Amino acid sequence: MKALYLDCRFGLGGDMFLAAMHDLGVDLSLLQRIFIEAGIYVSIAPVSTMRQSIVGASLSIEWPDAQPLRHLPEIVSIIEKLSVSNDVQTRSINAFERLAEIEAAVHGKAVQDIHFHEVGAIDTLVDVVGAFWAVEQLGITSITASKLPWFSGTVECEHGTLPLPAPAVLELLKGKPVFATECEQELITPTGALLIDQLVTDFKSGADGVLLQTGLGYGQRESGGGLRISLLEPEIQAQTTSSNTDTITDEIYVLESHIDHLTGEELGRCFDIFMDAGALDVFFTAGVMKKNRPAGSLKVLCKPSELAKIEQLFFAHTHTLGIRRQKTERVLLPRKEERTETPFGEMDGKSYSVDGMTISKPEYEELVKFSKKTGRSLPELRYMLYGNTKP
Repeated sequence: MKALYLDCRFGLGGDMFLAAMHDLGVDLSLLQRIFIEAGIYVSIAPVSTMRQSIVGASLSIEWPDAQPLRHLPEIVSIIEKLSVSNDVQTRSINAFERLAEIEAAVHGKAVQDIHFHEVGAIDTLVDVVGAFWAVEQLGITSITASKLPWFSGTVECEHGTLPLPAPAVLELLKGKPVFATECEQELITPTGALLIDQLVTDFKSGADGVLLQTGLGYGQRESGGGLRISLLEPEIQAQTTSSNTDTITDEIYVLESHIDHLTGEELGRCFDIFMDAGALDVFFTAGVMKKNRPAGSLKVLCKPSELAKIEQLFFAHTHTLGIRRQKTERVLLPRKEERTETPFGEMDGKSYSVDGMTISKPEYEELVKFSKKTGRSLPELRYMLYGNTKP
């Protein structure tokens, strides 16, 4: 498990984040290749940059042709062509959908009528997709940040002269902690605000954990500092119980809402949506609510790194008006994946230890595959192949 802390006191832009991730060691030439293979010809060039006698990285993103105004479906189509993981695709599409909803609210239009201007350009696609991709490359599971700087001034855009922070930035910063500055330049760009909204699960005064490495990313402004990011290893302590079983602890979120307005099919679809998005577990407890309506409690467990995405999906696919959110600690038995040779071929599974005894357990999907292959039932296969799991 790795964590990332963003020191945003000098601001944040999408290019600053990617530049800082390059400074941590992410190879952005691989990201350039991903876009080119999808027919998006772009140059992504990190540049060693020194400001105020401190060396960091900045980013040059260039493309040969003028970019058209893009609507959301066109942006989604581009993302779907990229050879990145399903998780990176899903999170990138969710981010642009979030931005489209905000732009629609700001301009009083329907989402389908929104066409992106500056944020529809290739550099924004690179910044947003690249951010999720880079986080995945480093195996980062949680991201926290400092308070965000408040700034003033004006900016010129397609809609004319607008006050800073820009309207979309204001919407994205709602619910996030800020502090006052005297700066009259754009410290947080719309893309930077979007990344904060989609990636950061908590705001802290500083990094917390074992420091592994730092990176520094500069934006286009010559003045001021950059975005300093810290890669950390959370301090997860092994515990010993009275039965001499080693355990580990970590933190997760529990999201819960009472549901009395969905059909069975709609509720069932929610399970697929949450699990595909990276939820740890989903369960529904039936009951009765006010006015004697049949209802139930829908709970979703997720890691801190998935909180923003899962919470957004919870609202989008249940249309609940409120979610109870609780951060809690869980205790886990250490486990490891293993591949075991069987009479029917190799099979994926997990092993764990309790009270000094190691126990192997097959993956459900593997048992189903071998059941179809051999015609044997799941209990029969489990007993034959993993006899130590017999009830």
